[in-house]
Amino acid sequence: MSKLTGWFAATGITLAALWGGSVSAVPPATGTISIEARDADAAFGPSMPAFVNALSEAFATRGFTVIEQPGHAAYVVELDVSRVDVGTGTAKVPTDRSTVEPGGAPNAVGVGVRIPLATGKSTLVPLQRTRMEVRIKTRADQGLVWHGTAITVRAAGTRKGQDAVVAADLSAALLRAYPAQPEDVIGVP
Repeated sequence: MSKLTGWFAATGITLAALWGGSVSAVPPATGTISIEARDADAAFGPSMPAFVNALSEAFATRGFTVIEQPGHAAYVVELDVSRVDVGTGTAKVPTDRSTVEPGGAPNAVGVGVRIPLATGKSTLVPLQRTRMEVRIKTRADQGLVWHGTAITVRAAGTRKGQDAVVAADLSAALLRAYPAQPEDVIGVP
């Protein structure tokens, strides 16, 4: 290593230490990883399993082995998810008012089916901003090796606003270019 290359490396390490929160190592391509959910929004608790599952699937797709028990994986993922209402909008929300129920004839043997039909009318629904932040750290020294944040605004009560769909979309967006480090917050439509 030349003196000039060593000087640049030392300068980069010094600047990283001064700025704080910087990535200290190369992100892993594979290995064992565990996800620790941190509840930034206390009311969000019942929704957190959907986000942990979606992120686990996204990491498994990338070649990681996801370990559910904390303290046994080489890498630890800190997952912060928060949701706030940011206004209202109109959306088509399924209702129970219009249904088709075949069957029901007296003395008939069979199965009744209930199929919800869209009314074609829009309803006023809350718009929710969901923010998902992921930090990957080494378990041994808690050194930060990768971080990213994704955000979306969806209408509550719609198909695209369900926890599982929002979680899958945010997880996929965050890890789409992994191990490249996103420079900004990733917006998901």
